[in-house]
Amino acid sequence: MSLILTAIEQVSSNPISPLIYCIPILLVALWYPQKSLLLTTFLTVGFVLIQLYQASLGNLINPVMTGLHTIFLFWFCGATTLFTRDSRLALSRYRQLIENSRDAKFLCDPDSLRLLCVSRRCADILGYTPLELIGVPVELFWADETCKARFTSEMEREGYIGNMEMPLRAQNGDTRLVFLSCRKLEPDNIYECTIVDPSMLQGEREDLVRSNERLMELIQQSNDIFFMQDVDGRILHFSWLHAPEHGISPADLIGKGVDALLPDDLSAQHMSWVRSVISERKNACYDLDIELGGVHHTFSVTLAPYTGTDGALIGVVGSARDTTEIRRQRIACRQMAWEVDQWKGLVSNVSHELRTPLQPLIGYLGILADDPEYYGLKGETEKYLRTCLECARQEQAVVERMVKLSLVMTDHIELAIQDIHLRSLINSIISRGGYESEAEIENEIPENAHIWGDPDLLYQALESLISNAVKYNEPPKKVWIRYAGSNNNHYIMVCDNGIGIPADIIGSIFGPLFIGGTQETSHNCVHSGLGLAIAIKYVRLHGGEISVTSEVGEGSTFTIRIPKEA
Repeated sequence: MSLILTAIEQVSSNPISPLIYCIPILLVALWYPQKSLLLTTFLTVGFVLIQLYQASLGNLINPVMTGLHTIFLFWFCGATTLFTRDSRLALSRYRQLIENSRDAKFLCDPDSLRLLCVSRRCADILGYTPLELIGVPVELFWADETCKARFTSEMEREGYIGNMEMPLRAQNGDTRLVFLSCRKLEPDNIYECTIVDPSMLQGEREDLVRSNERLMELIQQSNDIFFMQDVDGRILHFSWLHAPEHGISPADLIGKGVDALLPDDLSAQHMSWVRSVISERKNACYDLDIELGGVHHTFSVTLAPYTGTDGALIGVVGSARDTTEIRRQRIACRQMAWEVDQWKGLVSNVSHELRTPLQPLIGYLGILADDPEYYGLKGETEKYLRTCLECARQEQAVVERMVKLSLVMTDHIELAIQDIHLRSLINSIISRGGYESEAEIENEIPENAHIWGDPDLLYQALESLISNAVKYNEPPKKVWIRYAGSNNNHYIMVCDNGIGIPADIIGSIFGPLFIGGTQETSHNCVHSGLGLAIAIKYVRLHGGEISVTSEVGEGSTFTIRIPKEA
């Protein structure tokens, strides 16, 4: 920008424009003092070239002013660079690096040896906070004057100190023997020092040893196999909890090849993978099939290159997990899925075969039963005919129930969980089913009762219970829907004053093929049994259960329990 502004100005009319060059010189000298001379030279050459270009165009150029401007720019560069050597100004460039450093570092003024900036770890070693140390002379922490003299002489002679053993006095008076390393930042005239506390290193080493011991304990207790091999395939480490069960001694394997553990063909297969990992320096996974104690096992083997601290390749490290049972479970799941599909197809075919003869049979029996006199049916014949029709309809209902229930029980259901206002859900069931016209229904659910669940599935479960409470009842029909909550569960009760359920069948009413022994029509009984079987499945999908208490002739209470969210 300075070059452009100078180039578009008529230098003869505005001799002040070259002073714009002072702006970049000042900025660079403050933040990058070692680059200030290079920048000044570049700008001055550009300034002279602009003057020559202006002269070639016929403009009047004052050579004296051009020379003075050139001298002034170099003088300004030198003065600014000298000014930036002040330690307080240079400190702004290093403050953030030192304060955010993970090492124990500090900056100090070379003349007064006062601390200019301190990292948190350095302050922790000395027992202070970083702000408490700003402006404090370093000699305050030295145990005696000899430490200061030694430090000063080393820095003046070499400008660098490497791992000088020195005692430092902490705030509580304790003396700590540390290693001090310092260097002089020449462009900025500041000492940068680093403290290493050997006691902390010892603590870190002990932590590392304890961590390694815990890791080894986990490895030794794991069911997986852990091993190491060198580049030639010799076993350096082998650990397996179940090794003694298979007659394997890990100690005897150390230093031997993998052929001491595996048959020749499997050993060759494993070593080909090891050589691939070593040559490509990439992880690899493969399955190893082997017989142990006459039982077939499949191991999933993972290999990775292993290098030392110097980066040199040592060999490979690996693990092997017995996936035999997992594979069996996967096969069993696939077989079960196939059987479910076959069952669905079988149910569909059987239901079709059963429906086909029942439909015309029920149709013709219905025609005869509607007008028995027309067909000459009287007395006992008509009675037997109606009994046959009722049995055929019951058989048709059983077939339909088998089809519906098989689909419900075998299909996977995904829950759409959301917050449900329970009282509103009950009101919608009552209004849509028209149950208030058949019985006196009291919705006693509190207004603030909410539950997390799938509204569609809970709607069907509750609708089945309310429907049964109305149907299997006698005038005056009364139904109460109530709610109670505990710390862990929601409880929804559907109570009625109906005919009740005998004690000998109360444990069977949720069965998919249950048909009650009441005098109601078989159609209603079948519908009730199917509804309860579906209802208990939907409630169990929410982690809950349905329980029932009943007295014959007095009524029943069905209770849905659904766990609350944690």
